[in-house]
Amino acid sequence: MVGTDFSDGARSALDRALRMAEDSGARVVLVHAYEEAPDATTADDPTAKLLEQLAQQVAASGASHRGILVEPMVRRGAPWEKILNVATEYGAEMVVVGGSGQRGPVRGFALGSVASRVLALSTRCVVVAPSRSITS
Repeated sequence: MVGTDFSDGARSALDRALRMAEDSGARVVLVHAYEEAPDATTADDPTAKLLEQLAQQVAASGASHRGILVEPMVRRGAPWEKILNVATEYGAEMVVVGGSGQRGPVRGFALGSVASRVLALSTRCVVVAPSRSITS
């Protein structure tokens, strides 16, 4: 199970998960969770656009050429909660997240707020992938 916010860290997390899936024959669930603005209406539902972005991210990853099934999913709510909820729902053995994403690292700490909370709250193995700029 991979959490994404479409950042470099999230792309690195997907790459890492795909390498592990390729080696093990596992499938990957790619989840984007968003928090609704307080003034949002039902007409503002971003789900279709976000699913399109997820499909583009999966296509760019080359997963299908490697024979890896990636299921894109959008959830509304706090990203760390939804990532962990989906991991439980799917019985995921592992959660993969980027070290920091769109929100950036927490002040004085190398990890972002979502990665930190996933690490703190998960009952599953968590892999934190560094952003590409760190690994390059």
